Amino acid sequence: MSPRGARTTPSFREDHAGLAGALQLLRPREGGTVGHMEVPPINRLISDPRDIRVLQIRYGIIRAQALTPRESPAYVEKVQGET
Repeated sequence: MSPRGARTTPSFREDHAGLAGALQLLRPREGGTVGHMEVPPINRLISDPRDIRVLQIRYGIIRAQALTPRESPAYVEKVQGET
């Protein structure tokens, strides 16, 4: 699995940077980066470079808190077996 594969943040991690809502960082072929945040009840498209930098930092924190690409599938299988 590539480093960009799906990764999970298990529920035993009580506090993590993804709790505020979903975020996406998109890099169109034309260049630049845009962000999209979903924080109920608001969906927001973000293009200001300063705000994009904040999202990039948050994304980095989420990645650091998530399980590795190797650990994630094992965790998902474990949780599926418990339900």
